[in-house]
Amino acid sequence: MSVIGSAESWSKLFQGISLLGLGLVPLILIRAMMISSAIESQVYVVGFSFITICLLGAIVGLRPSTCSTSRFIGFNHQTRDTEQDTSFSKEPPVRRGHHYRCEDFSTHVLNIGENVFCAGCTGLSTGAAIAIVGSLFYFIIGVPLVVPEVIFWTGFAGVAVGIDQHRVYRVLGNPRGAFRFMLNVIFALGAFLLLAGADQLAGSIAVDSYILLIALFWIYTRIAMSKTEHNRICSQCSTKLCRT
Repeated sequence: MSVIGSAESWSKLFQGISLLGLGLVPLILIRAMMISSAIESQVYVVGFSFITICLLGAIVGLRPSTCSTSRFIGFNHQTRDTEQDTSFSKEPPVRRGHHYRCEDFSTHVLNIGENVFCAGCTGLSTGAAIAIVGSLFYFIIGVPLVVPEVIFWTGFAGVAVGIDQHRVYRVLGNPRGAFRFMLNVIFALGAFLLLAGADQLAGSIAVDSYILLIALFWIYTRIAMSKTEHNRICSQCSTKLCRT
């Protein structure tokens, strides 16, 4: 099996585990609503733990290479080529962050002025920042949710779409960077809505802990998915100069 094929297999496995883990959340929640397992200061422990995870997600978005543990999920640092403009062309090996300055990756980025940002990573960081604010209000300040059931299932849908986002892109015909940005914002924000909704519905430390742990795996899966997608695109490209 080729390196790309092997990486894709691992990525699909991670996606499968992530979706399975997400699917178990409602079942665990229903069980927990029947048996109270709250502990003193639970909201603070859960809140600060989730904020820490959000900070990790933001780091993944802003500095992907700092969270790389192998070539499989590794990215290059953001670089800037002052001798090249920001238009996309088939003239590698110039990189924009962890994207080649190539037409095949033109829908993966956001062009803001003279700066080029990865749409997915920027969306992940933005969503994490919003989730941190939401966590401060709900877990730390104590602002309750109005309709926790709706919040929970909205978060569930957001995480599900985020985990399977590359399939969504292919179905929609490789949408522009703004759509990728929004989908990753929804992904990160969905995790907060899922956790907050489950916490208010059940008040179970067991459920909260499970969501916190699986959220860490979702972040790892998101990194693996991105790297595999980049490898897939490059493997189908006829240009050889940019392959490293």
